Amino acid sequence: MTLLDPSFLPVLIFVLRVSNNVIGTLRLILVSREQRLWGFAFASLESLLFAYTAGQVITDLNNLPNLAAYVFGFAVGGVVGMQVENRYVKAYESVTVIASREVSHEMALALREHGHGVTEIMGEGAHGEVEELHIIVHRRDLHQVMRIIRNIKDDVFVTVEHSEFIRGGWIRAHRR
Repeated sequence: MTLLDPSFLPVLIFVLRVSNNVIGTLRLILVSREQRLWGFAFASLESLLFAYTAGQVITDLNNLPNLAAYVFGFAVGGVVGMQVENRYVKAYESVTVIASREVSHEMALALREHGHGVTEIMGEGAHGEVEELHIIVHRRDLHQVMRIIRNIKDDVFVTVEHSEFIRGGWIRAHRR
């Protein structure tokens, strides 16, 4: 038995399920920043929302509006959670490119033109002189950097690694 109007229940389930996912994302951010007390509080709230919404759906799996609200609320919550993470988490990627001197220098100039810091290092590869580019980018700028690289030469050697700690140097400012 519920105290709510049955026609409103799917809306409530949807909103709570979206909130549940967003709170889960925030909890992970807090835990990764070692804010354990807040992580504990968010975990408790996340668990409560999950238990309530799951309970509303599991008690009557034949209620398609409630089931649909639960399923789509989870999906939308995942998307909203990703947007929250992209907005509030400073995540960096370290991009390394190895190519011929001419190609690498052209890439470095193009990347700098778009506001990215690039370090060029001369080296020796299996087939002669190469240049190594190091670019540290915000996660949200990674696609743009990769597009610039591919537009100049599609088959260069590229690695991308997550960077946990960044200090100093030239990092492109966050876009608003």
